[in-house]
Amino acid sequence: MAPMGTVALATTARCTDPAGTWMGMRWQTPYDWRVDTTTIPAYLGGSASVIATLKAAADNVMDARNDCGLVPDLTMHEGYVGTTPSTAGVTTDGGCGNQDRQNTVSFGALKPGLLAVTCVWWIGDAGKGRSVEADILIDNSAGLFYLGNTPAGCDGRWDLQGTITHEFGHVFGLGHVDYASHSQLTMSNGLPDCTSEYRGLGLGDYLALAREYAP
Repeated sequence: MAPMGTVALATTARCTDPAGTWMGMRWQTPYDWRVDTTTIPAYLGGSASVIATLKAAADNVMDARNDCGLVPDLTMHEGYVGTTPSTAGVTTDGGCGNQDRQNTVSFGALKPGLLAVTCVWWIGDAGKGRSVEADILIDNSAGLFYLGNTPAGCDGRWDLQGTITHEFGHVFGLGHVDYASHSQLTMSNGLPDCTSEYRGLGLGDYLALAREYAP
C-alpha cells in the first residue's frame, strides 16, 4: 500500500465501481495470525489498542463489512491467536523474505513510499493456488499512522485500520486496482491520508472476494 494525497470521497462512487483483481490464490483453511508486539512503535500507545485495530481490519474483510448494502455472507475465516517473537517475512524494500510456517503481522522499516506490504505463499498453479502463509509488515516510521478518529489538523498521517484492511484484502487474494481510475476502492494501489473511509469494502472489492468465497 502506497500513500496518496487527500481526496474527497463519495460513498455512491465507492458503491458503484465494480473493479477488482485477483492474485490467484485462496485460503482453504482458516487464516490464524499473530502479532509481534515488540515491534509496535511507542507513539501508537499500548499493544492492546493496536491489536484491537488490527483485529478490526481483519474482521472488515472476513465479515465483508461495507456501506453498500451488500450481504456479508462470504466464507473465508480468520482469527487472531496471540503474540509471537517472529517478525513478518517481508524485506525492507517490500520483497518477500523467508517463509516460517506462521502468519505474522509486525512493524518494521520499509522504503519510502510504502505504508505496509503483504507477502503470501501458496501451493499450486497460478489461478488455483492454495494459500499456506501470509505475513504483513507495517512501516514503523514515527507518527505515520493514527488509531481511532482522524486527528484534528491531520496532515500526512494515515488511518491504521483502513491501511491494514487493504492488506488483509491481499491476504485473502485480492490484487490492486489503479488509484487513478478506482481511488475509492479499498484495494486501490494508493491510500489518501487523513481519512477513515477505507474501513471496509467497496463494491469491486466485495465482488472480487465473492467470486472466490461465495457460500
